[in-house]
Amino acid sequence: MAKSESKNGANIGSASLILIFIVLCLGTFGLLSLSSAKNDLDLAERNGRSVSGFYRADAEGETFLAKVQTALDDGLAKNKENPEPYLQEVLGSAWLSDEQCAALDIAMEEGQALSVRLHLSWENGQGKLSILQWKVYNQIEYEIDQDMPVWDGS
Repeated sequence: MAKSESKNGANIGSASLILIFIVLCLGTFGLLSLSSAKNDLDLAERNGRSVSGFYRADAEGETFLAKVQTALDDGLAKNKENPEPYLQEVLGSAWLSDEQCAALDIAMEEGQALSVRLHLSWENGQGKLSILQWKVYNQIEYEIDQDMPVWDGS
């Protein structure tokens, strides 16, 4: 009888070890899943902020486009030959008279900006507005730190 009890004891021990190993594996995979889900949530929130920032800047650009179009139409209504003084008055520093352009930089997140440049032309009392540039660019020049502090032996 003593032999049969020792066999059962050994079988219970190996089953317990396997069960403990399985529980540890499942616990580890559970923690890895939680960590991955947290990283995915952080990435989605950053992406959401970036996209909403872009659409906010794009809406401001559309508002600026409408303002310039209205200023051009009103300027041509006042003076069909040369609406430039009226454009300078309404648009202020956004009007670049030497290039006959209206330009605006709209700040976004992460050091980016939306650059809007509009070219205005007029002939025979007819105004024409064309978009020269509507793009996102980095306002801040950044450098990647490639320094690697290595022990020199001293």
